[in-house]
Amino acid sequence: MPGTIHRLINRLIELRTGGQPGLAASIKIRLIMKGVDPDQHTESSADNPAIISRLYAIAKDMSIDL
Repeated sequence: MPGTIHRLINRLIELRTGGQPGLAASIKIRLIMKGVDPDQHTESSADNPAIISRLYAIAKDMSIDL
């Protein structure tokens, strides 16, 4: 289903920042450094299983349960 990556990224940012929008940029930078650019994925972007599994691994490293 298109947009899964976009939703996972938004959920990860939401959970990690605790609703503080000032921290979102920091989390986006961490995602970019780990190989996932949040700005490249939109609601209509095709899903890539490798990126989805990478996001779950990143979330696990951050102690977040997606």
